[in-house]
Amino acid sequence: MKLQNILLSVFTVLATAAIALWFLQTFELKEVDEHVGFRGEAKTNQLFAARLFLKHMGIPTERKDGLRELPTDTDTVLLIDTQRYTLSQQKIDELLAWVERGGHLITRARTPNGETLYDDSNDETADDDAIPEPVNDALQTALGITLGKHIIPEDDDLPLEAELSSMGYALEVEPEFFYTLVTDTDAYPQRYQDSAWLLELEHGAGLVTLVANLDFIENPALEDYDHAEFLWHMIHSLRDAPRAVWLVHMDDMPPLWQLLWQHAWALVLTLAAFIPLTILAFSPRFGPLIPTPPAGRRRILEHIHASGLFMWRRQQKHGDAQYDAFAASVEQLYPTTRKQHDNHKPDA
Repeated sequence: MKLQNILLSVFTVLATAAIALWFLQTFELKEVDEHVGFRGEAKTNQLFAARLFLKHMGIPTERKDGLRELPTDTDTVLLIDTQRYTLSQQKIDELLAWVERGGHLITRARTPNGETLYDDSNDETADDDAIPEPVNDALQTALGITLGKHIIPEDDDLPLEAELSSMGYALEVEPEFFYTLVTDTDAYPQRYQDSAWLLELEHGAGLVTLVANLDFIENPALEDYDHAEFLWHMIHSLRDAPRAVWLVHMDDMPPLWQLLWQHAWALVLTLAAFIPLTILAFSPRFGPLIPTPPAGRRRILEHIHASGLFMWRRQQKHGDAQYDAFAASVEQLYPTTRKQHDNHKPDA
């Protein structure tokens, strides 16, 4: 082996060893915890932890992507954590009738600014004592509830002490900011500085638990303070052993195709047949049009025969005498008319 190749190999090994030693001295393998947010169902369902908690406590709990139908029995607790934008007046009436028969409804108040209750970008100009604009919510209107001023509890006052009508002791709950619930009807309230953030209203044989916001039972706030236990007591406010719990976490409309098929299936089928036929009718043709055949012309002898017959029927005998001479003249002008007609005389 040549000396040059040996030196080159030694240099390569030394350079590789030096780079590896520098890398090991400079860098270190270290585990770093990084928040990646929720995954799977927890990313889209804010009541995912509540469902797992209630099922772990032995209560059959179902996730609902919208209030398409009501429970068939009144032993099921219905918890609606939405703004109820898609619930029509008819659906609200059915819901209240279900409560009146003995159902238990737990839901949140609809706020003026939609999904976000509070926008901290306007902290400097916000007026906590300002009365919000009325919200068009059929449920709150039917229950006689309006929204009052906006409340932001002081940090030193949190968590708040809360005790439902079915409880014998208070729990620590952090409702954060909320709009005051104002009503003239009989209700069992939870208050902060004389401002109600939760109301328990008896409606017929049932119960409506209206909360300013249900953020404290959502992911991941359920594990803070006594939120999980407070949810347990809310579920058991009307009955000691509810049969099941429905958790409605979405307020979206059904897909457009589902609405069209449900309410206009006949139109859908008609368009499904009409549109392809229309496209086929207006599509370009393959090849030229078939030429239209020329209109047929009557033979001149037929006209002569008809004229002679007309004259014969009117007993104009001279027409028969003129027929042979006229036919001979026509045959001379148009040879193709010869022998095209069987009758050479109109009286034949």
